[in-house]
Amino acid sequence: MNTLENIMIPGPAGVLEARLHNRAAATILAPWTLVICHPHPLYGGTMDNKVITTIAKAGVELEMQVLRFNYRGVGHSAGAFADAIGECDDLQAVIHFLKKEFSDLRLILCGFSFGAYIAAKVTAEMPSVKGLITVAPAVLHYDFNSLAKINCPWFLIQGDADEIVPPQSVYDFLAKTPQDITRLDFTGASHFFHGRLIELKQAVKECFASIIQSADK
Repeated sequence: MNTLENIMIPGPAGVLEARLHNRAAATILAPWTLVICHPHPLYGGTMDNKVITTIAKAGVELEMQVLRFNYRGVGHSAGAFADAIGECDDLQAVIHFLKKEFSDLRLILCGFSFGAYIAAKVTAEMPSVKGLITVAPAVLHYDFNSLAKINCPWFLIQGDADEIVPPQSVYDFLAKTPQDITRLDFTGASHFFHGRLIELKQAVKECFASIIQSADK
């Protein structure tokens, strides 16, 4: 049964507001845990963004433990925006909390837009992450090319009618990067996947299944 807890997690700039779904899943079912990173906080991004909540539902429906959180300065999280550096530190703090709370944690990171960079950068620094999903990654504004090699399965979901992240910038990044990334295209989808959230949820679930299958080999 899906459960939802509102929690506060110690962070480097003060407490971080978070919502934890299916806490029992980490111990009763399987230790798969999904952490989701939201869009840019200076442009209205929060953990309640509809793309973020759609991704959370995908994890919950697969009986995973799911945690979404607000970066510093967003909602009830302490601190102020720190140009991606502090937000990566926030994600590290969230993962540290989960590792203390749950043994044998098997972690998938997912991020949308700005959050895609946060998730990818921390994945590059943390070999224990089992899978990465980036949705409409903001490749023009953050240097994905500087990331260390990511060795877990990496899925990238992009709409070709994205009005915020130019799709060609994403395609150019994919053409040049040495990273091994699986691209999933959404024909006609906007940045926020208006009218396409059910399809997005299904695509994310398929990514989860692939990541889990790969880890179990």
